[in-house]
Amino acid sequence: RIFTSRRLLQTAFPLVLAVLPLLGLSGSRPAFFLCMALLGLSIAIVDVCMNTQALLLEIKHHGRYMGRLQAGYSLGCILGALIGSAFAAAGAGAFVNFLCFSLACAAGWLWSRRHLNDDIKRSDSGGARSGMPAFVYFCGLLEICAFAGEGSIGDWGSILLHTVKGADEQTAALSFGVTALAMALVRLVSDDLRARLGDARLLAAGALAAAAGLVIAATVSSPMLCLAGFFLAGCGIAPAVPVIMSRAGSLPGVDPGAACSMVSTLGYGTLLFVPPLLGFVGDHAGLESAFLIPAGLCLCLAAGSRAFHAREG
Repeated sequence: RIFTSRRLLQTAFPLVLAVLPLLGLSGSRPAFFLCMALLGLSIAIVDVCMNTQALLLEIKHHGRYMGRLQAGYSLGCILGALIGSAFAAAGAGAFVNFLCFSLACAAGWLWSRRHLNDDIKRSDSGGARSGMPAFVYFCGLLEICAFAGEGSIGDWGSILLHTVKGADEQTAALSFGVTALAMALVRLVSDDLRARLGDARLLAAGALAAAAGLVIAATVSSPMLCLAGFFLAGCGIAPAVPVIMSRAGSLPGVDPGAACSMVSTLGYGTLLFVPPLLGFVGDHAGLESAFLIPAGLCLCLAAGSRAFHAREG
């Protein structure tokens, strides 16, 4: 195969590092849109390939590593916000910010690229299949449910806090940071939790906790309790993506890269329609009612976890 996760990652990640500083220099709207398109394309490839590399690592060593890798994503959200805030406070422009970030990441990339794994053939993973199994598509549907909660908080959490709960702008800005922190903390231990509880129990318990957190955030009047609800939701959502991605990609006879691409496409597609849906419902029924939609999808995620239990048994 020409387009393996290793080769794509070796191309796409340097492209991310090259485009970021150019984004800070873009002086016109067409140039800005072009840089954003290239950045979105390269980040999408990097995302799928990194998850594929984690799956290959799990298959190679018969262990669980996806949770810790996904914790890096959550920690990166927090670190990126802090770095951007620090550069803004220092009066540095976007170009300096992005350039320093790219140079720092390039140093880490020079070390890490030597440890990438080669893709495995379908036959190497336990018997070839003629097409993508229905279970992989089912995992993609569960990914939609998981992404709905995270995307809703990321896009509408601050607005809910500020316009509905009466929080000041500084407090409202903490909504996604609190959620990302919760997700990072849980994902750091989610691999161990999978070994102790099993995928089905961990996924169901997390989904129920996420639903409870979103209901709390929607119904309470206190901004601090609303933030607590977001924290609980982050804790519950955290193990979902690592578990779902790992199970889809480790299915016997399935190409881990193809499974990861399919699940990721469905999951990230959620961010295109769920946040606008919440905005539409919020305009007609209130934003508190809108947040009950991702809570309901988390309940669907809990129900879907039974399929994981059947396969574990």
